[in-house]
Amino acid sequence: MSDPNEEDLVQSSSTTTSTVTTSNSGQASINSPAPDKIIVYFKNAGGAQALKQKKFKLQSNLSFQNVIDKLRSQLKLKSTDSLFLFVNQVFQPSPDESLGELYKCFSHNEQLIINYSDLPAWG
Repeated sequence: MSDPNEEDLVQSSSTTTSTVTTSNSGQASINSPAPDKIIVYFKNAGGAQALKQKKFKLQSNLSFQNVIDKLRSQLKLKSTDSLFLFVNQVFQPSPDESLGELYKCFSHNEQLIINYSDLPAWG
């Protein structure tokens, strides 16, 4: 399932494995544990610049703040530049929310879709 263009932003430190069961809709079961690494797909919205690489494998135990920081770095944004992130075009997670929990609740086709914009586009 690994794409040669995907890169790991964070080194794996966990040795346990777990599985996620999906329903017919392709959404992960909330009761199943998240895998150690999850695929995060970034989609730009509005006037935000597009990433050359849109899919990343990230540790499921990372906080959403870590994702914000990594995306700001990928986009080469200054600390004063606005950046809004939304899960599935619905809401902005709390910075201390874990990627694994977001994945368990909102994954689609075994990936977590995060939309980003330089303007508040949804929510």
